[in-house]
Amino acid sequence: MTVLLGLMLLIALAAIGRDSRVLPFHGTCAAACVSAIGYGAPALTALILLPLLNGAGWMMLRRHTGWRAGDLRARRAAQQAASLAVCASIALLLLTALAATPGLPVLICIGIVFSGLCAASLPMPLMQLTGLLSALNGLLLMGAHRQSWALVLGAALVWIGLLALGRWLMPRLAWLRTDSTSHG
Repeated sequence: MTVLLGLMLLIALAAIGRDSRVLPFHGTCAAACVSAIGYGAPALTALILLPLLNGAGWMMLRRHTGWRAGDLRARRAAQQAASLAVCASIALLLLTALAATPGLPVLICIGIVFSGLCAASLPMPLMQLTGLLSALNGLLLMGAHRQSWALVLGAALVWIGLLALGRWLMPRLAWLRTDSTSHG
């Protein structure tokens, strides 16, 4: 169980700076963790929701994944920002481990949430949205572990709301970005 959660934390750290193509893998690994650490109805709900929500997220956001087509300077800046976000996520997790001892599964779930929130600080809108969705995956995982219906259902509702907002907002942000590069 701990090895699977540790692997999920490494996957969450590796997902920082990635676009929506990482969502199905992230959701499947989180569902595998739920099957190892969760039991009861909230865990079963999270086990079903994680692959479904992440698959839907990838399908709705996959046409916006062409961010690597930019110039080399923009890609390098995005990579540097992603590496800073990984370092910040690790530092937050270590500070949490020093400040409180919630137990290893909860600490790793907190680390997954922190990695998603640190990914939300990146400059690209698609990376920000993917980071927030990954953080919600961590909340679903924690809700399954803690047997919390409120956490599972709340995270699922916020996941659906963010996905709807992202589907509506991403084409507008892409249009704004191409418009600003053509005039400047």
